[in-house]
Amino acid sequence: MAKARLKHPLEDAGAELSNGKRGRIDSEQTSDSDQETDMAPSQSRARNQTGVVRLRARTENGGSADDQSIGIVERVELTDFMCHERADVNLCPKVNFITGQNGSGKSAILTAMIIAMGGKASATNRAPSLKEFIREGRSRAVVRVHLRNRGSEAYHPELFGGTIIVERQISAAGSSVSQFKIRNGDTGDIVSRKKDDVVEITDHMAIQVDNPINILSQDAAREFLASTSPDKMYHFFLKGTQLFQLREDLEV
Repeated sequence: MAKARLKHPLEDAGAELSNGKRGRIDSEQTSDSDQETDMAPSQSRARNQTGVVRLRARTENGGSADDQSIGIVERVELTDFMCHERADVNLCPKVNFITGQNGSGKSAILTAMIIAMGGKASATNRAPSLKEFIREGRSRAVVRVHLRNRGSEAYHPELFGGTIIVERQISAAGSSVSQFKIRNGDTGDIVSRKKDDVVEITDHMAIQVDNPINILSQDAAREFLASTSPDKMYHFFLKGTQLFQLREDLEV
């Protein structure tokens, strides 16, 4: 993970969103002022999930310029996805806690993030195929993820703007089960419909939806904690350190 990271993992303590209703979750932002160290006036130190330290610019008034970061999930939208008829979740740049009763759709929010950013159904441990995520009685489901894309490391901001909206539509019938749309979040214009571009964006932002260090579902966590097999533990290690992906790339 080189440049940025998914800075707000969702705890599996999700928000209760009633079926058939639109839910909005307000998140609280935690402060990272205690992480600041003595550095040049225009810079501050930030540590990503791999422990790699990177410099982060500061605003003119001395605050941390989180608004200039990339790869932060700002918003997740779900339509007829799993148990949600419609849900709109706004996230803060730091740690987010989503709470609710069992079966209220907490894990569905995390699952939607994985699917929207190109993940396979098998990566979610929730369903064997994408069609299984469509709400019962509906013919299609739509998930959208809004990714922050600002600052010197932004991914083609002249095309994608300050926010990139990645949308994935899943259909129950037809030759094409899923379709992607990538929109400029500033204008709403569709910039691309290619999955390859989704892969390019997530790679640039160092978002790896199948990496348990980036996104750890409750099922994967349960399997990890209950596992006593050295082979399974080593498999988790390979995925978490990206050595598994490296091996596959070398074999190709």
